[in-house]
Amino acid sequence: MGIEQLNWSEFRKGLPFKDEKEAFNIMFENAKLYTQYLSNTNRPLPIEPIMMGALFHNYKILLKLCKEEINVTEESINQKLVVLDKEKPVAKTLFDKTCERWRGLLYALHRDDRKQLLKMLVDCCDSLDETTATKILIDSESNISVLFFICLVLQNQNLLNRIKKSSEKNVKTDVNLLNFID
Repeated sequence: MGIEQLNWSEFRKGLPFKDEKEAFNIMFENAKLYTQYLSNTNRPLPIEPIMMGALFHNYKILLKLCKEEINVTEESINQKLVVLDKEKPVAKTLFDKTCERWRGLLYALHRDDRKQLLKMLVDCCDSLDETTATKILIDSESNISVLFFICLVLQNQNLLNRIKKSSEKNVKTDVNLLNFID
C-alpha cells in the first residue's frame, strides 16, 4: 500500500489546497484499516483495493451518521437480490460479477463487515438503471470499472445528502464527501 501511495505522490503534490492533500492522506489511512483483508484480493490495478477500502470505510461511517440499520441480515440482502434479479437482471449480473472479482475480500472480512459490504454493493447496483449497468459490465471485463467506483462515490454522496436534509443542526451548504472523511 505504501508503494501505491508513493506512486500517487505526484498527484497529491498537484492538489491545490492543503485540505485536499490531507483528505488524500486520510483516504490511504482509512484503506490501511482493511489492508489485511484487501491483501486477499488479486487486482490487476493496485489502486483498486485502496479505493474499495476507502469507499467501504466511508460507507460504514455514513451509515452510522444516517442512523441507518447497521445490523444487516443475510435475509434482507437476499430479498433485495431477488427483487434485483426480477426488476434489473443486468444490475444483478453486475452485482454477481463484482462479488466474484472481490471474492477474496468478501471471504476475508468479518461477518458483519461482509454483510455491510454486500449491502453497499447491492444498494449501488440497485441504484443503477439497466443501461448504466450494461455500460459498467462492458467496461469492466478485465478490471473493475472506474464507472462502478463513481457509482459507489455517488452512493456515498446520496447518504451525505440525506444526512444534510435530516439534520436539525446548522450544516454547511457545500457538504461533500471530503467533509466526512474519518
